[in-house]
Amino acid sequence: MKKFLKVFSYCAGFTALPLAINFIAAVPVVVFFMVLYSLPGILVGNPDPFMSIDLNRVMQSSIMPSLILSGILTFFSAWAIHAIFKRKFLEKLSFNKTQPAFIAASFLAGCALQMPTGFIVSLIESAGVAPDLFEKYSENIETLMDNQNIILQILAVGIAAPLIEEIIFRGLIFNQLKKNTPISVALVIQALLFGIAHLNVVQGSYAFVLGIILGLVALWSDSLLLPIAVHVGMNLSGVFLSEFESGISDIAGLVMLIISFLLAPACMLFIHRRIKEVGDLT
Repeated sequence: MKKFLKVFSYCAGFTALPLAINFIAAVPVVVFFMVLYSLPGILVGNPDPFMSIDLNRVMQSSIMPSLILSGILTFFSAWAIHAIFKRKFLEKLSFNKTQPAFIAASFLAGCALQMPTGFIVSLIESAGVAPDLFEKYSENIETLMDNQNIILQILAVGIAAPLIEEIIFRGLIFNQLKKNTPISVALVIQALLFGIAHLNVVQGSYAFVLGIILGLVALWSDSLLLPIAVHVGMNLSGVFLSEFESGISDIAGLVMLIISFLLAPACMLFIHRRIKEVGDLT
């Protein structure tokens, strides 16, 4: 029982850590933009410059910087927690060297996973399944991605978010579970926690499936570099599709979707087979 509680506390704590820090990180960022947008009123002598602030603009401007700051703070908080309890941190993350071809194939697999995921989600939504959940999901995505600076999206959604999520879920949590439970159980639990951490049923559902895929890649390679490459590829693909989808014709979109459906499993198969052939990664 003591061992179970120890593992449970570790996994639950590190699942909650990025969520808590994301909330905490938002506070100074929101305050910064409130002050920034109130400056014109202050300069003209407005007695109450904060009353004229567009709060929607403040919140929208705060999203991406908050994500970046949250990722940085989460990493150093996780490091500090391990240091306090005199536990190794970087060693748990398994940043083992791997071949550039595997990293490239992983990134390509991630890019290819984005369109099929969106297509399947759209199919389920079109079937009329849980309309309230899909409406909430659409609102969340629109809030996150609409009217955002593309550079900040790349840094926050494309790089910072997948990096810290892989460190937490495929690094710390998965490694802790592998030491204390059967591999199959560890694989499912880390994916389940990854899905729960998204705090949205629709996004959490496909995040669970993605968590299984990322967990398998981590197992095959014994390196966090490959699941990071997959995750970065998928998120960056989502950023660029969101930004430029209005300029993609229906025919081009269909061709891209078909290629993606073929490319994603082909890349995963290549990674799995080549790693088995190579054995120890160099």
